[in-house]
Amino acid sequence: MTDPTGAVISSAAITIANRNTGLSRTSTTDPDGTYTAPSLPVGFYEIRAQAAGFSMLVRQASVAAGSTTTVDLSLRVGEVAQQVNAATEASPQLQYDSHQVGGLITRAQIENLPLNGRNFLELAKLEPGVTNPVRASNNRIIVSTLGAGIQGSPRVGYTRVSIDGASIMAISAIGAALSVSQDVVQEFQISTVNMDLSTSSSSGNSSVIN
Repeated sequence: MTDPTGAVISSAAITIANRNTGLSRTSTTDPDGTYTAPSLPVGFYEIRAQAAGFSMLVRQASVAAGSTTTVDLSLRVGEVAQQVNAATEASPQLQYDSHQVGGLITRAQIENLPLNGRNFLELAKLEPGVTNPVRASNNRIIVSTLGAGIQGSPRVGYTRVSIDGASIMAISAIGAALSVSQDVVQEFQISTVNMDLSTSSSSGNSSVIN
């Protein structure tokens, strides 16, 4: 966070509120003017920034699954009671803070595209290199991508599937063991190359769905 001259503003109050659910998170800027709000659920948020001697700044931003959203704030000198509304923070086409390759399936796609079986994993086929999910024993669902195999030995690779960071993979076997309706999925991300540490993936994974 900075002032009109570009100098950082520390100890400013930050409020981040989800406009759909009402979830609210508060924070303050560090001595270097930065602030963080980790592990925010996906959705559309309103960010309010306040500091003594400056007008309140209100911005909107969209948080997507598996990505980091950066919202830079610049306060104007004025009365605290004054409020400045800024334009919505657009989602970047390139994620400069991440080196992984993947794609995002949005809520609009989940709601509007025809889906046989109402299994959200079928929509993974919208991403390049993803083939039809297949069902294995014990009702497991295997989502294959380029470079992934589904045989058990030797194991070529497989897709790891998690919900809100918790794995839903079958124990000691490949394939997602839990199937959920598309109605409860806001959006999901599939990563195929260079998965980072936040995915908890190992060398046996060829892709990750979050």
